[in-house]
Amino acid sequence: MNVLNTASQALNYEQVQRQSITGVLNCYLREYAIPHHQVTRQANDATLPLTIRRFSDHPILLIEFPELKAKMAIKVTYISAIGKAQFVGRPWLKSAAHGWKSLNAEGTLQWLLHSLSAALDIEFNQELMVQLKNSLSITEQFIETTLPNTTQTNTLRNAFIDSEQSLLWGHAFHPTPKSRTGVPMDEMQACSPEVGANVALYWFKVRRSLFITQGHISKDNHPLSALEALQPKQESSLSQLGEEDYLLYPCHPWEAQTLLANPLVQQATESKQIVPLGQGGKTLFPTSSVRTLYHPDLAWFTKFSINVRLTNCIRKNAWYELDSAVQLTQILKSIRDKEQLCNPLFKVMVEPFATTIDLSSLATPEQDQLVIQAKESFGILYRENFKQTEIDIVKPTLAAALFAYDKQGNSQIAKRIKAKARQANQSYQAIACLWFEHYVTSLVPGVFNYFFKHGVAFEPHLQNTLIGFDEELPCCVYIRDLEGTKLLPENWPEEKLSSLSERARQSVYYSREEGWNRIGYCTLINNLSEAIFHLANGDLSLENQLWSRLLNQLQQWQTINGAQPEIQALIAGGSIPSKNNFTTRLMKKADRESNYTQIHSPWRTNKQ
Repeated sequence: MNVLNTASQALNYEQVQRQSITGVLNCYLREYAIPHHQVTRQANDATLPLTIRRFSDHPILLIEFPELKAKMAIKVTYISAIGKAQFVGRPWLKSAAHGWKSLNAEGTLQWLLHSLSAALDIEFNQELMVQLKNSLSITEQFIETTLPNTTQTNTLRNAFIDSEQSLLWGHAFHPTPKSRTGVPMDEMQACSPEVGANVALYWFKVRRSLFITQGHISKDNHPLSALEALQPKQESSLSQLGEEDYLLYPCHPWEAQTLLANPLVQQATESKQIVPLGQGGKTLFPTSSVRTLYHPDLAWFTKFSINVRLTNCIRKNAWYELDSAVQLTQILKSIRDKEQLCNPLFKVMVEPFATTIDLSSLATPEQDQLVIQAKESFGILYRENFKQTEIDIVKPTLAAALFAYDKQGNSQIAKRIKAKARQANQSYQAIACLWFEHYVTSLVPGVFNYFFKHGVAFEPHLQNTLIGFDEELPCCVYIRDLEGTKLLPENWPEEKLSSLSERARQSVYYSREEGWNRIGYCTLINNLSEAIFHLANGDLSLENQLWSRLLNQLQQWQTINGAQPEIQALIAGGSIPSKNNFTTRLMKKADRESNYTQIHSPWRTNKQ
């Protein structure tokens, strides 16, 4: 048994290394090496190490580092039409005055950071190295965990939450996709979706006068009703506090220590305005975002604040983001109602409420920052949940779970297409094209309608997109996360946004160029290019067919709705914006300051 366990651990370790190397190298290729023309796709250099040249029909990709007079070689099985590579084995490095040597994931990133620090004349980014080690360590923990069985361990589990909790590898174009800092490893494991966790909330008894809510509430439609079924039993020792003056209010268990360390919360605790109760009540399932929790019997998802760095950002609920998300639900209601009637394939999940605890009545003017910190830590955003009929009939599934690799490195969507092709007695290529046609028809018109007709820029990346099915083919999509939605000022002058605070108003404004970069990247690169890559599954001819289907969809949308300069430029062979996750981390910029690399459209590449 020990021998088997050791062998399994070794295989898991290699798979973690492979996926991390793939992510880091593809980031570097897309954001730096390819734009700087430092890549040879089928190298045939006699100086390459014999180990990499022999016993394989796979071509060798060579990356040059002219500033350091060095080069890196790695075998590839496939390079997509927009330059995403599928690698074999580990990269080999030949640096000045040294022979060839093989690199692991840590060594690969260390070399890339070293070369970029020389090329860009910047300091070596040690923080990014630490985050990579953290991401590797956490991924190794996840891959060693046996996920729960859908039916045997918890009758509340379903295919939807299984898809949300399946993202073992994370963002395909991020150097540290599973980096998580700010919480001990045991607590991190207890609340992480990748291990099939279900989470008990941390509860406080709070004076009702401190509770505030945003959104249009009524007796029958109140956010606290979403929490009543989850509450722990009242503790008899607290009955003398006067139950009618208090309510039970939760936070994410990772946020409890942040709250308890807040001097204003401590003051409120001493005066019995707040009474910490600890973890308890019914459990919820963390979705792929980690801090958004799901229970099939609740009317809403609940999005909590956590002062933990996930991948690249501290995931707290900024007060102005809660404000903007709730107000946008109301502001966009008439547009959403009209679009839903005209295009029922495209559904926007609203966020009608937010709640928090306001301690300003207990604070001195010098404690304003503590008031804001407590308000953010207590903040909860409520997003509409699926009805049980939707779960049963259209089976909403996270797009990121389909366009990804499983534990063994197999394309998840390819497995589904193969099964559907066998069932329909059709070729894999025919079913893949049909599946993609359905998906593009569900996604693209909705995103474009909102942006070009109404000045609304969603963020339809893979973790914000859910796909509904009919006969195992896409029949609709759901877009979520209004917190990240942006508006174009020319469509939304300030007088239309009078319900938003000044800070919230500024947070939702994007120029047209910024808006196009966002939806162009999220829709065409993060989402659809990954769908195409995993559907093609190494078949370049099929990949080109799928890109042609997307081009047809762009042309069809313009035929119906009129020409738009951004789409027209794409159709004519222009470039697609791709967000620079790697170089943003490299330059230590905030995520909102990310810039973009322009990727040649694949239909232009195909013509060439």
